[in-house]
Amino acid sequence: MHEEENQMKATRVYEQGAPENVKIEDVPQPEPTSMQVVVKVAAVGLCGHDQSDRNGLTRPHVGIPFTIGHEVAGTVVAVGDKVTGFAIGDRVATKQQTHCGECTNCRIGREIQCEQGRKFNYGGWAEYVALPVPGLLKVPENIDLKDAATIACTVGTTLNALRNVGQVMPGENVLITGAGGGLGLHGMQVAKALGGRAIAVTSSPSKVDQLRAAGADEVVVAQGKDYWEEIVKVTDGGPQVVLDNVGHPDLFSPIFRSLARNARYVFTGQVYRQKIDLYPAFLFGKETQIRGAGPGNMADFADSLQLVSEGKVKSIIDPMALDDVVEANRRLDASSFFGRGVLIP
Repeated sequence: MHEEENQMKATRVYEQGAPENVKIEDVPQPEPTSMQVVVKVAAVGLCGHDQSDRNGLTRPHVGIPFTIGHEVAGTVVAVGDKVTGFAIGDRVATKQQTHCGECTNCRIGREIQCEQGRKFNYGGWAEYVALPVPGLLKVPENIDLKDAATIACTVGTTLNALRNVGQVMPGENVLITGAGGGLGLHGMQVAKALGGRAIAVTSSPSKVDQLRAAGADEVVVAQGKDYWEEIVKVTDGGPQVVLDNVGHPDLFSPIFRSLARNARYVFTGQVYRQKIDLYPAFLFGKETQIRGAGPGNMADFADSLQLVSEGKVKSIIDPMALDDVVEANRRLDASSFFGRGVLIP
């Protein structure tokens, strides 16, 4: 920390745009509201939503200027006066989004449909951040806080997509796009934890060996127009489930062509503002389901921490110093992280 009391280092965005628009400043440390805790940040993720907030694809609800960062793990240093269940010194991690925790949907595990409105957390690209209690969980002692920061997103989102939405069954072929990224690498591991075969699709030939080492049963390089034939070959008839983290038409068309009958195609992300075209006949001809999966709920988050604690899923991160946030954003734009990039204050 700095010599001046109650000051901290934080990133600020005054104008959305290029990586250089992320500035580092000294600002006051946050104070918790009645239902918040203040966390000393051990690590915070760099994710596609952060990229969209920075470059202007999305408009943050907190207004501008703002501090990016919603995938946080660290140690509690201050507690709001109505907080129960958390104390100073607790090791915690947070979900990506805030929910009220009290409405009917929240109580039955549908936080994504919170009646008070769910909102992304902000403020994590800093030394300290105030976080709402409803999205917090304590981190098991055998998980490093740097590894814990992104688990709610990278593991929780893919667990929801594959277990709850895609309903992966043992022995099924699960194809993952964007396989070298944060959702992709952890989605491969979740698929295998559910008993599936992980088929990685990447546009980068240089990542093939890394993907095999990370657990992919097969790797297909998405080049040319006919790589769908390779997918059919390595899956012996086509994948039963697709986890699409990219949402690009150049991927969707050949992958959809490769699907087995009765397959489930699950979207979890869209990197570019481009539409996907589809003839309805292709859907009913293969009896295919196309679905979307948002962030997991608190139960998914808890199960994700358990999967990592038990060694069934490994958190794969690529750490950089908070001081190097501009270069980290350049790497985010270039998709050069293997796994999920994280900032270390």
